[in-house]
Amino acid sequence: MAKFEFLPVDSLTLDIENPRISRIVEKYGNEPTPDQIYLALGAGAPASSSEAGPTFQSLKESIRTNKGVIHPIIVNKTEDGKLKVIEGNTRVAIYKEFKKKNIPGSWSTIPAIVHENLNKAAVDSIRLQAHLVGPRQWDPYSKAKYLNQLRNSEHLPLNQVIDYCGGKKQEVLTYIDAFNDMESYYKTILEDETDFDPTRFSAFVELQKPI
Repeated sequence: MAKFEFLPVDSLTLDIENPRISRIVEKYGNEPTPDQIYLALGAGAPASSSEAGPTFQSLKESIRTNKGVIHPIIVNKTEDGKLKVIEGNTRVAIYKEFKKKNIPGSWSTIPAIVHENLNKAAVDSIRLQAHLVGPRQWDPYSKAKYLNQLRNSEHLPLNQVIDYCGGKKQEVLTYIDAFNDMESYYKTILEDETDFDPTRFSAFVELQKPI
């Protein structure tokens, strides 16, 4: 049974399986610095909103102005007592930054819905509902990366992935195919991982359309 709590931000572990963060993990290893995580979450993006929702900067300014968040984050308390953020990594990263920089406000604790010992399927379901069909959607490349992971790495049945995404079969298949094309024909020709531009994903989606 999930329960509502105010959790100390210093006790929270960010979700490195989050596709946006995993891009940084792939580049820097399993223990990225907070600055690298902030970068993965869009710290350097312009302060404007897009189809993927508010940017890191615009969300940060909103939280600063309102002295906190309205919507609680979602956390999974594992058997070993770790508090892993399933949904709300950006908000936790902002709280941690504000606390570190002594920004006026109360940033030591954050409202959270806490689950205990969720299995992988339950965690995937929450991520998918929140970021693939919800109001805080990931960017298209991150969506595709996660869909491909579920289908081809974790071998989740295709029908289950489609159900999680609201029955959008063609979109799921297109994103997975576009992701694999991008990895095969674009990422492999880059001289350095830092040259990778996830915004090019839209071009690979277009390539999936019949001529």
